[in-house]
Amino acid sequence: MNEPESSHDIYSESYTQRIWRLFQADSFARNGLRTVIVLFAIAALAPFLANSHAIIRVADGRVSFPIFPTLEAIEWRFLLYVPLAGMIYLLRKVIFRRPLACLLILAGVIAGIEIALALTHPVNDPTNDRDRAATFKLMPPIPYSPIESTPDQFVGPSWKHLCGTDSTGRDIAARLLHGARTSLAIGFIAQSIALLVGVSLGGLAGYYRGWFDIGVCRFIEIMDCFPPLLLILAIMGLSPSQNNMFYIMAVIGLTSWTGLARLVRGEFLRLSSLAFPQAARALGAGDSRVIIRHLLPNALGPILVSATFGVASAILLESSLSFLGFGMQAPTPSWGDILSDARRYIDFAWWLAFFPGIAILITLVSYNFVGEGLRDAVDPRLKVK
Repeated sequence: MNEPESSHDIYSESYTQRIWRLFQADSFARNGLRTVIVLFAIAALAPFLANSHAIIRVADGRVSFPIFPTLEAIEWRFLLYVPLAGMIYLLRKVIFRRPLACLLILAGVIAGIEIALALTHPVNDPTNDRDRAATFKLMPPIPYSPIESTPDQFVGPSWKHLCGTDSTGRDIAARLLHGARTSLAIGFIAQSIALLVGVSLGGLAGYYRGWFDIGVCRFIEIMDCFPPLLLILAIMGLSPSQNNMFYIMAVIGLTSWTGLARLVRGEFLRLSSLAFPQAARALGAGDSRVIIRHLLPNALGPILVSATFGVASAILLESSLSFLGFGMQAPTPSWGDILSDARRYIDFAWWLAFFPGIAILITLVSYNFVGEGLRDAVDPRLKVK
């Protein structure tokens, strides 16, 4: 017989450990998180999974790595920041013990990466290594670039082109792998912007109340009067740089923060009336310390749940914008842009709509599973039986 869990084990469990234990108990949430991790790994390794340049090439006694000089800044960011996020997770106990020092080190590392990327420029090499003679060469599993046109136009799924080709002979599998990088980056950064704005305004409104709270609430109501997609389309239509990824991130983030702000405001109003923030103020803690060290950590659970659903919504918004011609456009690979091309050829090229549609569906369902798992773990009373 299994011995019952001791009361010491139960009461020694931290809030974060309890949430993680309840989250892992949900198989849908657990598998959804695994799928999201796999998607980020695919996005980070996309240049090494689908590319017309060799990873390693040996010719005339010389060893070269043709793929690395052609990597763009966003590809380097995924290659560097995804492992950095994993390292932060592994060292989380050290970071929690000395948060300020670790934050300064992290800021220095990020600044160094961004400065290095700003000073380097990728080599534009239109040649491919598939047909080039070499003593030895290691090609990616899909030896096609996402922007490379081939004579194989409208070829269905086959061993040569796993997901078929489009009207210009571009390999759909290569575009899907590189499109994951675009969609995930826009979804994650856009929601981070919405998180920063929503938590800041909602937290300050809930803490200080009064005229600031009234002003923030009225501004939120004005923003909510406009349908999000129509508001984004109006802003995108006024911009001459529609194919700028960072502009799309900013527009989606700055129009998607109102729900988070309402949530954080309500949490801060509830928490401010409890005893612990009042005790902190009585002990001499300033407003910033009360907000950052006491109120915000206790409101973090619902915020993370809302942010997880927000990433899925941002990915869907980006795909919708690309589908309508206002988001990322060719030759930049994007799931929504592939779907947009499929409208004209759906009668005989079903794969143009099927594979990107499946990719979007898997991504959204995975994020929703993670969000629902976090919601049930944060407040088990909301769990649907």
